[in-house]
Amino acid sequence: MRIQSRIAAVGAVLALAGGGMLGAAAPASASSTTADLSCDAWRYQRGASGRHGASITCYGSSFTGYVVCHKPDGYTYGKLGNRARSGGTSTAWCDVNAEAVDAGAFPD
Repeated sequence: MRIQSRIAAVGAVLALAGGGMLGAAAPASASSTTADLSCDAWRYQRGASGRHGASITCYGSSFTGYVVCHKPDGYTYGKLGNRARSGGTSTAWCDVNAEAVDAGAFPD
């Protein structure tokens, strides 16, 4: 799984979209690395009111999922999901009228 490239991609999206959000998305523990985290492939989700998102299940440490969203006007941004324990699932949702184009997880 290309977790490092996905972390870099969502980091760039968050930096462009919100500036200060990037610091909040950084791993909470210096001892947790992407090598500690093993994730299944992300799954596309369709929710109420036409919202799209993604869910991901990971093992090895606690994690927070993310989704990269794309709006029809070309605006791309990232959203964070819930924090989950090893073996759990984190789900992140895009805004209405946005499409999930990538997803992954950050170790906590």
